[in-house]
Amino acid sequence: MGLEVVRRLVQEVWNDRRFELLPELFADPFDHGGRVDTVAGIKQWHADDARIWADTRYQVVREVGGADQVAIQWRATARQVGQWGPVPPSGREISWDGVHFFTLLDGRITAMWAMGDVFAKAMQLGAQIVPASS
Repeated sequence: MGLEVVRRLVQEVWNDRRFELLPELFADPFDHGGRVDTVAGIKQWHADDARIWADTRYQVVREVGGADQVAIQWRATARQVGQWGPVPPSGREISWDGVHFFTLLDGRITAMWAMGDVFAKAMQLGAQIVPASS
């Protein structure tokens, strides 16, 4: 059950951008990396992300889990069409890797923790990493 829910999230929400499905997949509220989030909050995050990245596609590289715990490793590709932090829109297609860990109860995601390779995104977009001055 857990793997099926996460597979739906990746394909139907992340790839097909069917954000109206979020209430079916997430408890409301849910734990989002140690902070309380809501379905409305994650919908807004996806809407904001869609203004920065076009043609986003996630490919699951590895998945493991059962009914109540799921982990996935993924690779994403997208084209930068909006301002990303200090990086202006470039039109470049980039790829990056990441992982997500999910906890589920009664077929809904109750907790989600993620890590994506932001450094790889920045390097592909030509961003310069400047140490903070002391």
